[in-house]
Amino acid sequence: MVTVAENPNDFTSSLSGTSLYDFNSLKTGVTKNAVWEGVGTFDQLYVIPANQYGGAPSAKQPKGSNYSVQGIGSPVKSTTLTLDTPSSYFGFYWSAGDASNMLQFYKGKELVAQFTTKSLLGNLPGEYYGNPLNRGANKGEPYAFINFYGDISTSWDTIVMTNASSSGFESDNYTSRAQAWTAAKDGAITGRPVVVVDGAKMTAVTSVPEKWAFSAKAPAAPAPPLYALLAFAVVVGVRGWLGRKSSPAIG
Repeated sequence: MVTVAENPNDFTSSLSGTSLYDFNSLKTGVTKNAVWEGVGTFDQLYVIPANQYGGAPSAKQPKGSNYSVQGIGSPVKSTTLTLDTPSSYFGFYWSAGDASNMLQFYKGKELVAQFTTKSLLGNLPGEYYGNPLNRGANKGEPYAFINFYGDISTSWDTIVMTNASSSGFESDNYTSRAQAWTAAKDGAITGRPVVVVDGAKMTAVTSVPEKWAFSAKAPAAPAPPLYALLAFAVVVGVRGWLGRKSSPAIG
């Protein structure tokens, strides 16, 4: 799995063919069994209005909209998203990251990858710190839209967001796609690479590793131009005619 941050002032994914869940249709407070149509179900969510700690802007709320949070004294310390179909891409706006935030990906009972603010957002440079809507607000914590790309052999069916302390795990604009990224379909991965997870090993990176060309399909042989096809047909026809002319008559 490779993680890539969008540009510092971006709140959404640059990947196409995805589904988005932004919490704006939910009432503030606790919601049980919230369905993300076509993607999965959240066991519980605690949704609050935008403030300095979170809430991506929307067309109707350019100064920030509702967002999800675990912790901060709410009854929701952990949220589990159970996917309808195993997926190889997830992204979300992870705002005001602090030491108690934990994000986990599972395939069945197997832990695929685990991230904390220190292991992931802690690798981002200074321009990601402070709320992008007002960099002077909460400027001691990182804010970024993070993409999580699984390779063609890596997928997950459960995502867990946990914050066990009195602080908050703030996030918004959840984005999912079942299909793994491929260079042939999606083009080059854009953004700022952050870390690569390979089994239990996590490595901070500043560029996408070359092995991520793994899913690039070899280009197909180009179709021959029309004139070449016509020339080929003429040659075959002439050879056939000559062959018939030189063959002895039968009977």
